[in-house]
Amino acid sequence: MNNLTKRFPPINSLKTLIFLVFLLINNHVFAQYYPTSFYRNLQIDTAKINSLEFRIENSNFLKNDEYFNDIVQGYTLIGYFINPKLVYFPAKNARIEVGAHFLKYSGIDQFTKVLPTLSFHYQAGKSTEIVIGTLNGTANHELIEPIFKYEYFFTDNVENGLQFLFNTKYYKGDIWVNWQQFIFKGDSKQEIFTAGISNRFFLNGQHKLHSLSIPLQILFVHHGGQINETTKSVTTLNNYAIGLNYCYNPVSAFIKSVSIESFYVSFKDQSSDHQLPYIRGYGLYSSATVKASYFDLSIAHWFGDFYLSAHGDPIFQSASTVYEDHVEPQRALITSRLMFEKNMLKGLDIGAGVETYFDLYNYYLDYWYMFYIHFNRDFFIKKFK
Repeated sequence: MNNLTKRFPPINSLKTLIFLVFLLINNHVFAQYYPTSFYRNLQIDTAKINSLEFRIENSNFLKNDEYFNDIVQGYTLIGYFINPKLVYFPAKNARIEVGAHFLKYSGIDQFTKVLPTLSFHYQAGKSTEIVIGTLNGTANHELIEPIFKYEYFFTDNVENGLQFLFNTKYYKGDIWVNWQQFIFKGDSKQEIFTAGISNRFFLNGQHKLHSLSIPLQILFVHHGGQINETTKSVTTLNNYAIGLNYCYNPVSAFIKSVSIESFYVSFKDQSSDHQLPYIRGYGLYSSATVKASYFDLSIAHWFGDFYLSAHGDPIFQSASTVYEDHVEPQRALITSRLMFEKNMLKGLDIGAGVETYFDLYNYYLDYWYMFYIHFNRDFFIKKFK
């Protein structure tokens, strides 16, 4: 176990931001949370009314986590998922998708997951969309890593439930419920769902040369039910993050954007019967990112105090997923991520990346590296009269 008694104060968040901005300006490094191909930007095209299309969403991935700490163990994700589907546009403001999601890890003969997917996407107004069924999830929620794990894009890509999307000059919002486990009367299991809100309030409007915004992210994870029969305790865990973001969006073929932001992140166990090591905690997460040409780089500082999260990356948390009784009430990390992605042809993207985590208390360096190929493309079939 690590010696937790010899500690030194974590780097001050404001000083960290100043250092990161200086580093970016002088070294021209680049960053972004997710590369472009991770996002599902599926718009309702009014010209496609009564059209039927075939769509493929595919990710082939290798992600190797080289972790040697007492909080989370290292492991390797290697495999692919593919989601073939039919897409129909019954009206100028609606699209229906029906298909199946197949997830397979290399070295296993069977598919790990085979899930039906069905999504109804409705444009309710100029700036409001409703999605019911299979949601625009994972990367599209734009949640920070201490709240939502990066790897869910590969391992838990399908979310089902209800989603409301908003996009105006001064506000961009994503409100959703992901229903993960359904129960019938007398079931011995619990119903499980995640409810989330990912907001961004633009103080001077979107798509400005200099943009200032306030991101607000809230996540509830609930395990419970009233018609089931189980001895398991009802649990409700909450995380939220509020921050301030500055983004510079130059008109340049090389530099796409430069941004700095800082979050206050909170954890609270709202269960009636507390099972976790801590009831409440908080964290400070500050980062600088630049996106340019084919490369992105991000540098961030994390300080957590009694922090836990049901869906966040475990490396940011204060309780071990390796040893049952091991806790580190305070954690401080410096992280850096370098990503490369290139569009080879329509719908085909190839990428690679590496991220490091340096523990400021225990003096170790963990890292992961990744390689992927994404294929996302629509094929026209027929337009009905």
